[in-house]
Amino acid sequence: MSYKRQIGRLPIIPADAKEHNVVCHYCIVGCGYKAYSWDARYEGGSKPDQNKFGVDLSKQQEADTPAWYSPSMYNVVKQDGRDVHIVIKPDKECVVNSGLGSARGSRIAEMSHSRQRNTQLQRLTDPLVWRYGQMQPTSWDDALDLVARVTAAVIADQGEDGLIVSAFDHGGAGGGYENTWGTGKLYFGAMKVKNIRIHNRPAYNSEVHGSRDMGVGELNNCYEDAELADTILAVGTNALETQTNYFLNHWVPNLRGTSIDKKKAEFGTEPVDKARIVIVDPRRTVTVNACEVEAGKDNVLHLAINSGTDLILFNAWLTYAVDKGWIDKPFIAASTKDFDKAIAANKVSVADAAKTTGLSEAEIIKAITWMAEPKAGGARRRTMFAYEKGLIWGNDNYRTNQSLVNLALATGNIGRPGGGCVRMGGHQEGYSRPSDAHVGKPAVYVDQLLINGKGGVHHIWGCDHYKTTLNAMEFKRVYKKRTDIVKDAMNAVPYGDRPAMVKAIADAIKNGGLFAVDVDIVPTKIGEACHVMLPAATSGEMNLTSMNGERRMRLTERYMDPPGNAVPDCLIAARIANNMERVWRELGKSDIADKFKGFDWKTEEDAFMDGYAKNEKGGEFVTYARLRAMGTNGFQEPAVRVDSSDGKEKIVGTKRLFADGKFNSKDGKATFASAQWRGLQASGKQAEKDKFAFLINNGRANLIWQSAYLDKENEFVMDRWPYPFIEMNPQDMSDLKLKNGDLVEVFNDNGSTQAMAYPTPTAKRKQAFMLFGFPTGVQGNVVSKGVNELVIPNYKQTWGNIRKISDAPEGVRHLTFKSKEYSV
Repeated sequence: MSYKRQIGRLPIIPADAKEHNVVCHYCIVGCGYKAYSWDARYEGGSKPDQNKFGVDLSKQQEADTPAWYSPSMYNVVKQDGRDVHIVIKPDKECVVNSGLGSARGSRIAEMSHSRQRNTQLQRLTDPLVWRYGQMQPTSWDDALDLVARVTAAVIADQGEDGLIVSAFDHGGAGGGYENTWGTGKLYFGAMKVKNIRIHNRPAYNSEVHGSRDMGVGELNNCYEDAELADTILAVGTNALETQTNYFLNHWVPNLRGTSIDKKKAEFGTEPVDKARIVIVDPRRTVTVNACEVEAGKDNVLHLAINSGTDLILFNAWLTYAVDKGWIDKPFIAASTKDFDKAIAANKVSVADAAKTTGLSEAEIIKAITWMAEPKAGGARRRTMFAYEKGLIWGNDNYRTNQSLVNLALATGNIGRPGGGCVRMGGHQEGYSRPSDAHVGKPAVYVDQLLINGKGGVHHIWGCDHYKTTLNAMEFKRVYKKRTDIVKDAMNAVPYGDRPAMVKAIADAIKNGGLFAVDVDIVPTKIGEACHVMLPAATSGEMNLTSMNGERRMRLTERYMDPPGNAVPDCLIAARIANNMERVWRELGKSDIADKFKGFDWKTEEDAFMDGYAKNEKGGEFVTYARLRAMGTNGFQEPAVRVDSSDGKEKIVGTKRLFADGKFNSKDGKATFASAQWRGLQASGKQAEKDKFAFLINNGRANLIWQSAYLDKENEFVMDRWPYPFIEMNPQDMSDLKLKNGDLVEVFNDNGSTQAMAYPTPTAKRKQAFMLFGFPTGVQGNVVSKGVNELVIPNYKQTWGNIRKISDAPEGVRHLTFKSKEYSV
């Protein structure tokens, strides 16, 4: 029996169970799963012809049998209005995970809405409108009429800048090509909204502007490259924790040396061995530990860098490699430009880098030797450069990103097997939208607009800024104040007079109020401040396409009904557009109304064919039918053709980007960037560091998905982490008179939050690591509003003080505080 699930026996999947392709909708890896469903009144039998796997279940199965599934993989859901058993289990045929399941993906079934088994009952089932001093259920027509009339009134008064939008830009979960096209066509097609931000940052921009501006798209290699690399460089990424099965299925075989035969087959006589790995991270993570166990400590170099000093390290590596001649001169000459200019601008000695980073000169030289020194016989070393939030949400992120890409380009490691310079990712990807050129660059700092009283109506799609933005404490204070002004006005309208209600809201907006509309699958913290909530469907409750971290696109098929009256985001966007068209025509503005034509979608496939199929590179080759036939392996974007040579239509994709030496620029050349060290770049960061005692680093944990928006009602997760942990050095805890699990307050001039103390012997003195975006302690409360010149936030370099609030409360006294590291 699994943890507290009270299941002693699970039904056998019958031979005639329906089979659906599923891609895990949590992290960017996108592991392949299969969903099996059948009528809840029946189950299969133990004879081979009675069960889906054709085996004799009356006999003991082997340890790794595919005929097994856990209680977390089972549920009872609605399918076409009827109760069905459902099992969602890893697909061994998927090349991404080869049958592995993470702590997130292996719980897709139990994290589904089920009244029969009381899971995810917090899901939104009907539109809600603020009435009688609280949120009340209503019809779609009623809710959308109010949204359209208030939005039109604000635009008529303030122009389209009066509409502020927050929207997901990811795949999986509620995102995907269908839904990003729906919101994109609404806000960038029918309208030209400039005041728009993304789910996890305060502006509409890329976290990897630096790489893209050099002509190097960030997801440019394939997962196999982690098996082929001579050396892996991991910067600001904790892959075991946050891209679990990518690490286990593709990194570990190379670290163990079990992918050597694959290397020999790929590279012929070129010398090959198991991989070495260099990890740049201020803290020792479980990934460092796992690499030491699997590869041996002699093959792992952990560079515990001073937080925020990555850029000067990368420039020193580049300078050293150039001086040694460890660069790919033919590639540089044929496929790049501005090399000499960048080398001169970025020149840094190893000695200077050592002083700033806190590393030894020997460590710095050892790392670049592992990454760039040619192999025996002069063969170029194949290095995969992998980075994530520790870089892209860190100090001077634009230039730091560029300095790493410079190194990968100089050593010829982009577009070739075993290479790549790639972000590891959070969500899957999957955005298809009309041009956003009107937004401008830098994009508008939307959080500051809202704090400064700008805008009149706010449309929110799958975001919760209360938990996942910087400067969160100030944002929440002002946001609630502004939305309460509108709530008070709505409370004063005594009966269902829609014109009177719209006028009251419009008047309140002119007095500093804000009308907020939240589209989501569950109630959220920001949703509590809103006036309308619209229930969305999620992956598995709709057909949904996304691509993972190697651009592998698949279709997750609808295998269950969404709860109540929830519908896909793309169809919500279409309904908003249809209502906006109607309202503008009633107001006699036919010219504006005509802009909202073209949203006559009946299904999510209609939205996909209107968006991705017509607008994305290779989109003309991609259909739902072809994706279904290709199962959980799909194809790697962009599509280039359809192959029917074996009688079956298969989409042929692109294994690696830039393999032809052509990059994303007019002349096809990648541009080396000048990226000089500027210290702590974001305004106020150095002063904060000087004033407060602790570095308050932050990040994710394996068990929890992002902001715990689904986990907060799940006993399995909340029993383990009822409060966000903050990892601290035991001596620091002793100095503060803290014991395991004691509650602490973290505070600085930006705000305050709370966490529970977790002793971590490997943590450096005065360096703490706190779980990010957790509902019972929001780390963003203490993050300053400082961003770079492109409004990319710096979440990582935050300093504060820590004080004890209380002894460990009852809810944490049963927890273990053992080390998270393992040994064999």
